[in-house]
This record gives sequence, structure tokens and C-alpha cells, in this order.
Amino acid sequence: MCDLFGMSCNESDRATRSLPRFAASSAVNRHGWGIGWFEGNTAEVNRAPERADFSAQYEESTAMARSHTIVAHLRYSTEGKPCECNCHPFKWNHRGRDWLLAHNGHVRDTSPHPLAEGDTDSERIFIQIMKKVGEYQEGGRIRGQIPALKKAIRHIFDIYDTDINLNLLISDGQHLYAFHHYPGKPIYMLERSKQYGGAVLVSTVPLSDEGWVPLAPDRLLIINRGEIQLYSDPLI
Repeated sequence: MCDLFGMSCNESDRATRSLPRFAASSAVNRHGWGIGWFEGNTAEVNRAPERADFSAQYEESTAMARSHTIVAHLRYSTEGKPCECNCHPFKWNHRGRDWLLAHNGHVRDTSPHPLAEGDTDSERIFIQIMKKVGEYQEGGRIRGQIPALKKAIRHIFDIYDTDINLNLLISDGQHLYAFHHYPGKPIYMLERSKQYGGAVLVSTVPLSDEGWVPLAPDRLLIINRGEIQLYSDPLI
């Protein structure tokens, strides 16, 4: 099943209220956890193949993670054994900047990739997405990052068809991207005012009694440092 959490703020912040509440879902998603955040262009990732709600390392990571963007994941293993290298989020360097991806759902019949650290469908589609982003941006014309990511997500559906389950959180540190294509497993969004300005949270589990709003299917939500930059038309 897995669960996803992301936070985007216009100043560096921690998620010391949300991440402990998020960990409660590890009673079901017991095969691992991961928290990723950014320091400049570099992503720091802490992961472990254990329940987050019983993990001292998870608590330490929650206190340590301070950034404009935080991405977290709780894993229920459907493909790939329980081990650290199969825990999300995964990291990829593109044009001198680290990217992170966390996924829940299942994409059947993905092929092993020589650059993959583990053996999950999630890491394999991340590599495919980033390769396609690179191909598009290097196509010889002026081509931006957002159109590149849209095209890359469409490419996954071109390969594997539309009956896959694909919830995605992707970040380059500046932007947080959320995409929902998983019937029965919504992604919710919450806009929150802070003393320093705006913050936006996304999660597959509402973490408070505030006004969490479910995202519509197949639209790419783009958040730029605590502000919604774009909510696209459906990609498929």
C-alpha cells in the first residue's frame, strides 16, 4: 500500500508535527521508511527497513530534516525484498542537482536497470522518468523542466498502459511535484500559513483535522517553495 508525505515551504522548516503523525501508518506499512531533504542542490536521505513508529533513527531524522522541501515514505513491500536500498525516497543527480522520488502503487513488468541500487519497480520508473526528462531537455531546442517532467510521466503510461497505480512525489529541492493516479489511494493537500509565509503539505494520509483537499486524478501539482505554481490539465 505505502504512504507518501511531502512538505514545501518558502523558508527552511522542519516537519516535527507532521512526521510523527505520519509514522502511525507504519503499523501497516512496516517494511521500511525514508526521509529526504535538501541542503542546497544536495539531497540528504535517511532510510531503514523497519517500522517508523518503533525507530529511534526515524525520530532523529525527523528532528534533523530542515529544508525548503521534505519528502517521506512508508513502505509496504510488493516488489523487492525489505532492505535499505529498496526504501524510498530514491535519489538521482540531474544537471548537477539531486532529485528525489517517492512512489506508491505498482507498475508491473518493469525491467531491471544497471543503475538501480535495489530491485523495486519504483526505482526503475524513477530512472526511466529522469532519463526521459534529460532526453527532452537535451533535444536541441529551448525546453523547460516542467514540460519535460510532464512528457516523462506520460511516457510511463505509454510503456505500461493506464491501468497501473502511480502516485508520485518528486522534488528537485526547488519544486515539489505531486501526481495522483491510484484509484482508492488519494493524495491530499493542505495549504498552511506560517509566520515566514506559505507552506504546502501533501500526504496520502490526512495528518490533522484541518482542511485537507484530495487531488484530482492525472493532474500534476507543482509547488514552488510553499506556493502553488501550477495545477496542470490531466496528463493522460
